[in-house]
Amino acid sequence: AGARTRPAEAAAFVNATGVDALAVAVGSSHAMVTRNAVLDFDLIGRIRTQVPASVPLVLHGSSGVPDEALGKAILAGLTKINIATQLNKVFTSAVRATLGSDQRLVDPRGYGAAGRNAIAAEVARLLAVLRP
Repeated sequence: AGARTRPAEAAAFVNATGVDALAVAVGSSHAMVTRNAVLDFDLIGRIRTQVPASVPLVLHGSSGVPDEALGKAILAGLTKINIATQLNKVFTSAVRATLGSDQRLVDPRGYGAAGRNAIAAEVARLLAVLRP
């Protein structure tokens, strides 16, 4: 979480490589299970001004970012928000609860559906959050 992308280096990297998208380090990190990342919105804006608009800026570790900060990150210039750990947590929690409530349950279709439904609800919630 302490690493930060330098705007000039990001622009030079994009120009040198022709990448289709650029993941930036602005305060989050992969596989965060707590939602306490503090994003540097000023840095996001400075990177956005130096990297061509045709190159989406990507945020990894978004599961560790509070909801209100995700919308601000988009407004600051991030284009792609990767959220996996949060969905894994929601799925696992639903499966555990379902298995814990019925010791006879052994069919994955039974408890897998609980995880799938939990993810669907969380994705719908996150889509609303990500529309600033």
